[in-house]
Amino acid sequence: MSGYKIEKVSADNFSMLIPLMKDCFGMTVNIDYFKWKYLKNPAGNFIGFVAIEIATNEVAAYYGVIPQKFIFNGVEQIIYQSCDTMTHSKHRRKGLFQQLALVCYDNIKQHHNFFIIGFGGGQSTPGFLKFGWKQIFQFKYYFKPNLLCKLDGIFPISKNVFTEETSFDGLSDLIEKQNHTAEIYSNKNLAHFNWRIANPNQSYKIISVSHGEKKEGYIVYTQQENKLILFDFSFHNKQAKRRLMQYLSAVVVQKKLQGVIAFCQENGEQSKILKQHFYISNPFNKGPLHEKVPFIIFTDDARFDKYSDAKKWSVTSYDHDAL
Repeated sequence: MSGYKIEKVSADNFSMLIPLMKDCFGMTVNIDYFKWKYLKNPAGNFIGFVAIEIATNEVAAYYGVIPQKFIFNGVEQIIYQSCDTMTHSKHRRKGLFQQLALVCYDNIKQHHNFFIIGFGGGQSTPGFLKFGWKQIFQFKYYFKPNLLCKLDGIFPISKNVFTEETSFDGLSDLIEKQNHTAEIYSNKNLAHFNWRIANPNQSYKIISVSHGEKKEGYIVYTQQENKLILFDFSFHNKQAKRRLMQYLSAVVVQKKLQGVIAFCQENGEQSKILKQHFYISNPFNKGPLHEKVPFIIFTDDARFDKYSDAKKWSVTSYDHDAL
């Protein structure tokens, strides 16, 4: 890596990441985005490193991880998610990703539990797999077009049943009941949920459904252009599930949108629920929403063997750092 130096990123120099985000992802972000994502996470602070070209003092690449609390067979562990892997277009094919990743992994091994998860991108996944990561399953897109939403019935929306929430403060029991049938799942709690939806790049709506005074379910979604993006949901019973799914359909129809899109673990619990409510997926290798995103892990050999069964995992779009 001749001509470059590696530095650890701190809160004082988040500004150096802004041009990388623009060049690599086309995202325009400010310092508040990094403060939210890297510093305010209730699970702990990030670990990240940059490569700087010595001759120009230009930031050429970044690699980092953020902590997440996961339950493994009933025991909470802090693991890490690899995220915001970036190499500027002027500095690619120089081994910067590999060098930064090695430094980051050494830091984790010295001070923390060495278990990393990631959602692979089209360009980054081959590099991760070559590096020794292992693919466990895939995420795929499920969608409900406007026509199927029209068939859902129950219009207009009853204001007596649904409430637009301003936070998750009254929904903690619904949050904490999720995913408990799996061996491995993220340990969602009220503090983490309120942090998660504070993403300054998103504008989430939280809709709950009640029976009397009791909250029986919620959905979280956002609108992007002419589509709704379903971010998260939880239900106490089938009636709450049906009503909230119909609520989303009603929004699509009333706003004349194209439909609803969800991003889920293939063959996971959420995908099963969506299929029950007439969400479909593209079965081909081309066309709209055909892409599949690998869920990958990196750890020591013993835990590779122990945790490589897709059936043990319950991961949702909530767990993806960029959604």
